[in-house]
Amino acid sequence: MGVVPASPDWDEAAIGYNAYSILHTGRDEYGTYLPLTFRSFDDYKPPLYVYVTVPSIYLFGLSVWAVRLPSAIFGVLAVLGTYYLVRELFKQHERVAILSSLLLAISPWHIQFSRSAFEANLGVTFVVWATYFFLRGLTSSAGLVVSAVLFALSLYTYHSERIFVPLFVIFLSTTYRRVLFPAKKSSVFLAFVIGVIIVLPLVRVFTDANVLKRLQGTSVFRQKTELLSGTIPKLEYDRSLGWWPGELFDNRRIEYVKILTSGYLSHFSPKWLFLSGDHERHHAPNMALLYLWEMPFILIGIYQLIRQKSRSGALLLGWSLLAPIAAAPTTEVPHAVRTLVSLPTYPIFTAIGIVSVIPKLRSPAIIGLAAVIIASFVYYVHMYFAHTNIDYAKYWQYGYEQAVSYAQKNKSHYTKVVVSTKLEQPYIFFLFYSKFDPQTYLSLGGSLTGNFDNYEFRQIDWNSEKPENSILYIGTPAEIPAVAHVDILYPDGSPAMRIATKK
Repeated sequence: MGVVPASPDWDEAAIGYNAYSILHTGRDEYGTYLPLTFRSFDDYKPPLYVYVTVPSIYLFGLSVWAVRLPSAIFGVLAVLGTYYLVRELFKQHERVAILSSLLLAISPWHIQFSRSAFEANLGVTFVVWATYFFLRGLTSSAGLVVSAVLFALSLYTYHSERIFVPLFVIFLSTTYRRVLFPAKKSSVFLAFVIGVIIVLPLVRVFTDANVLKRLQGTSVFRQKTELLSGTIPKLEYDRSLGWWPGELFDNRRIEYVKILTSGYLSHFSPKWLFLSGDHERHHAPNMALLYLWEMPFILIGIYQLIRQKSRSGALLLGWSLLAPIAAAPTTEVPHAVRTLVSLPTYPIFTAIGIVSVIPKLRSPAIIGLAAVIIASFVYYVHMYFAHTNIDYAKYWQYGYEQAVSYAQKNKSHYTKVVVSTKLEQPYIFFLFYSKFDPQTYLSLGGSLTGNFDNYEFRQIDWNSEKPENSILYIGTPAEIPAVAHVDILYPDGSPAMRIATKK
């Protein structure tokens, strides 16, 4: 986990240092005591991943491995939970449960997000187990209470769960209403009350202006003028002609509906799911989120569920259809992180499709299918472990460990180490890799000031910098010319960062 991907991204570094700070001071990098939302780069993170990382850092120290360990553990728990969930959904089909969990375990989408510190990965696991206990609660009242606790806690994992989970809980309650009401009315009420109590502290978070500002920053509607630039001339032309149907269909509300619909449907794109993926941090080189061979079996599985018209099928289909709603109004869609909660449905669909087709196939076809599955997995493992660090190191903000190591060894020779802010939030990496004492950092003002020790984080204008051997500069190759310098190279040999003094 600490070797591939080769470097933590800034969110992982922020999670790690904030957990380290909580462990030693009880406060985050800004000095807030046991916060319910973690401010970092003005990106307000839900708190649960930071808190579950505290024990890991306590046991293993502040390291990339320790920060990623909780995600790996929850990834394993998601596989186990999927087995129990599917067994509960389809009691007579043990093979579907085993195959679903196996397919999730080898899923590129699941492996990618379980090996790095993605908060959404925790959300998936909580939702899987919460759904399992909901189904158990149909026959055992205690299950409903456990389900309510897990669903409520999932709202502390990732922003998408805060939209998906309430919708999904309403959907489950409606789908299973004849079982829940009135037979288990008291258990439902108790579960509801406990869930509300757990969620109640989030009311303060939801009304925080800074958090709302961050959410608005990821909204596709933040630039209304640009979005509506195409409709305004059309609308004005319709009005000049007195053409009322044009005024109806060319108005901004219709444009908003089109944008939301497009954002939602983009998450069912075969190209995105099976061929390309989105951001390079979300998939291995030359891989997408799912294996291409899964496509026909997913379609067959969905067909089987629709044909059976069962509550179990409705649950899975509803889960899959509700998952992209949270991501639909955001930028950069389709987005693998914001819709990660839909992931467990795909191996289940695939397993149902395979189990329904296998009896109709002859032995050579079954052997051929097994060979394709194995070959696809081997190819993925090769692309992930052999190529991710070479092809995608720059997307994982590679080079900070080497830069901090060099700076720490040599900083005593300089009055100041200037680090360029064009390196993307470098301060958090220097805090993380230097393991700078959180108490001291907070006494200096924490991230409200940003600078610490003899490190100064600002832009570098090489031509304007005064020639001083007492200052060490760390920046991009574009900022620092090829004078006497030390280059930090990406694994492919290209320069990532440059370290130099100006003489």
